[in-house]
Formats: sequence, structure tokens, C-alpha cells
Amino acid sequence: MVHVLLREFGEARRVTRDQWLQLFVDRTGLQRGKFGYVLVDDDVVVGFIATTFSEREVRGSKAVLCNMSNWIVKAEYRDQSLALLARVLSEKNVTITNLSPTPNVLQMSQKLKFTLLDKSERIIVPAPPPPGVSPCRVFVDPHDVARMVDGDQAKIVRDHYLPYNRHALLRSPEGDCYVMYNRSYKTVRNGVRLPFARVHHVSDGAVFARHAARLVSTVVAAARVVAMIVEQRWLRGERIWHSFARPGGARHAAFRSSTLTAEDIDGLYSEQVLLNY
Repeated sequence: MVHVLLREFGEARRVTRDQWLQLFVDRTGLQRGKFGYVLVDDDVVVGFIATTFSEREVRGSKAVLCNMSNWIVKAEYRDQSLALLARVLSEKNVTITNLSPTPNVLQMSQKLKFTLLDKSERIIVPAPPPPGVSPCRVFVDPHDVARMVDGDQAKIVRDHYLPYNRHALLRSPEGDCYVMYNRSYKTVRNGVRLPFARVHHVSDGAVFARHAARLVSTVVAAARVVAMIVEQRWLRGERIWHSFARPGGARHAAFRSSTLTAEDIDGLYSEQVLLNY
């Protein structure tokens, strides 16, 4: 019943039924049988908002997050939309994120004391490593990566194992950097869509930036993509010479938390990785 409503999303034609079903899979054991809220009129679902829960380790402490997404209400019931949001906001001791809000939802979020999140992105194209950069190794086989990471990173690999979820581990003298990304098609010009590696998590921005040339070249070849897309904030101010700002203007998300900051929020356990946005 919810699937019928979800098909009304503008991007729905690019999301398969199997992908929509991923919103209703408990990967963390935290869903407690609840994957969102519905608005019903005479047994017909007229509104829905998805909630995806996760537990993350942040600066040595555990934090529970609830990502809300795919908020849709039929036009004639829009005056009851806030009833769905109110149920999400009633969650206690939880960081609430909204990673792909519409402009109207983003404006409403600010009024509800959400913090804006700058999601400006850069496109990194393949390039040879610059002179003087220390050698590194990049592992992209998910089984290899799963064996080489531990703790929270190992859990991320286990929880993100859909066909379009990909993982890379960069090992260098400066340290390791674990990267989670999706192989996702994006429109570039005149309706042409090309495959990109869209990054949703970077464990060490400095190591990522220093060895981006080797990392991107390896990922491009392994995943058969044209380039990599990464949020600029994850680079922690580091510059990558073979990158440029992703066209399309400013991109923002929103979150509400009493414990976490913008630097703690990434794209894991969200509609972006589940639906391959």
C-alpha cells in the first residue's frame, strides 16, 4: 500500500520496487518493527514518512540516529502532514537527520530548530599521483575490506551490502582511510546519465585527499564509473587539484541533535545508500 504512494515521488521512475523495500529492512536491530509512520483514510495510505535507525560510535561514545526520508502526503491531505513529522520529532535521545529535503521541508526544518548542513560536493576525476606522494594500496574487494577493518567500520560494511553499495580501504604511511560509496547514475548534460562513485562516508579526510589520485583511479576502474563525487566538508579543508565543484548550486541537509555536530553526520543508513540516490 505504501509502495503505491511512493511511486508518486518525482524520482520514483528510477527506483525499483526492490529498492523501495530496502526502507523496510532492519539492518541494525534498532527499528523495533517500526520503519516510519503512515497517514490512513479508510484503509487507504495517503501519507508516509520513513525512519531509518542506526547506532554509531562518535568520539568514543555511542549515538543513536534516526534518518527521516521520503515524506509524502497526497495533496488533499497536506494540512495533516505535520502529524507525521510530529511522530518523528517525539523520539527521545535521538539525533534526527534529513539528508535530502525539498526546499520547503528545509525551510520548515529551520523553524523547528534543525541545524543546516552544507552538502556542497566536488567531482574528482582520475589523475596520476603527484610527485612526492608516498605509496599506498587501495583495496576494493568487499570481502578483503571486511577482513581488514574492525569495530564500527566492520559493522558499516556488514550493514551496507546491497548490490550498488561499494567499499574501499586505502592504506598509506599516513594511516588508513575507509570509504563507503554507491555506484550511482547522475545526469550530467542534456539528459545524459553517467555512472559515478558517490561517497557516503570517509573515515579520514586528510588521508583521502592526499591519496585521492590513486584511490579514484582504482575505484573508477573497479566500479566502472567516470569519476567520484564527495561532499566537500569531509575533506576537512584539504584541496584536491584534480577536482571541481559539482554543478547545480548549493545543496543542504538538516539535522537536530543535542550531542552531535555537522562533522559527525554522513550519508550512511539513509535513503541515499538504500535507494541508490
